[in-house]
Amino acid sequence: MIFSRLSGSIALAVTAASAVNLASALPAAAADGWHRPQCGTVRGDGSVTFTRNNGTVLVPTTTAPTPVAYPKVVALTTPNTLVAISKKTIQRSTDAGCSWQLIVDTAPDLATYDLAAGPGGIAYAYGVNDQPIFWVQGDQVGKALGPVPGDGVTGLSVDPADARVLRAVSKAGQIYDSGDGGATWSAVGVPAGPDEFVYKAAIDPTDRAHVVVGTMSHGSYVTFDGGQSWTRSSGVGDTARVNAFSVAISPADPRTVWLEGYDESRNDNSARRIWRSTDGGRSFVSMLDGSGPTLFNGTPLWPSPVDPNVLYFEYGTSFAGYGTDLYRYDASKGKLTAQHNSHHGITSVAFNPIDPQVMYLGVVEER
Repeated sequence: MIFSRLSGSIALAVTAASAVNLASALPAAAADGWHRPQCGTVRGDGSVTFTRNNGTVLVPTTTAPTPVAYPKVVALTTPNTLVAISKKTIQRSTDAGCSWQLIVDTAPDLATYDLAAGPGGIAYAYGVNDQPIFWVQGDQVGKALGPVPGDGVTGLSVDPADARVLRAVSKAGQIYDSGDGGATWSAVGVPAGPDEFVYKAAIDPTDRAHVVVGTMSHGSYVTFDGGQSWTRSSGVGDTARVNAFSVAISPADPRTVWLEGYDESRNDNSARRIWRSTDGGRSFVSMLDGSGPTLFNGTPLWPSPVDPNVLYFEYGTSFAGYGTDLYRYDASKGKLTAQHNSHHGITSVAFNPIDPQVMYLGVVEER
């Protein structure tokens, strides 16, 4: 099923069978043709802004975001083009984030969705619950089913050479592959551990056989052979019960994996921690705990695209008008810094491909 935006309405263009006819050409380098945003104000609904200096100053928006909004944003291979989802809308910018245009209003609420970019300027939006997967290319939006009815997708990647080739991980830790843009799926290998519940899966952008999953109570598991075998990670959850809520593989060096979770053996602020692996997820070392930065269950993690030592994360709340702290941690120096803003949180960060200090932020509005 493909939707197109016509005169402000959503029109059905073709049948579901046509949704698999996606671009498969080899992409140009991600930074080709991109430039830095050349504006002092972002035009749009206010759900996405950007910073030129790691969060020190956020560029103002012409419209304040309306509650309740938990937007996500991703940069595409098409020069200066980004896609964002917020509430029930899918939006696009074609001028490096200076202005945003509505593509379609969608039926489901997209608050629990995330985004993955692929070649040919495509993006996929996938949900952690039993919801459809959407693909976005240009001004078209198509829909496909998830790999398992009644289950969600905890992570999804797109083959950099073929936008139709997808890999997804279910809540049970089972890897699924699709070669037709999500029209059909097949299970690959075995689940990660016996009867595990997976909160988050990270798929290596350079080698999709390398997958790390964060689980309920049992820390994390890693596979290097596409799910044919899994190894339980040491240093996180192997000697104590750890809920591994968030996991991210560094695009700068896939040997570096970041993980955030809750150590049930502790009963103070140090229970919530951020761990780091430098061997692809085989072993982890604790780097930070909640006695320093404020951590919560499911703190989102955004590794720097150019420096495997650098991780961004956030804490935000509308309670008592606190706002948001955007943290930057440099493991090589053991240095943690924070930039504060008045938003109620940041749910998503995308980096400008030619200048990683330019960060596009999906900002939360709760009231």
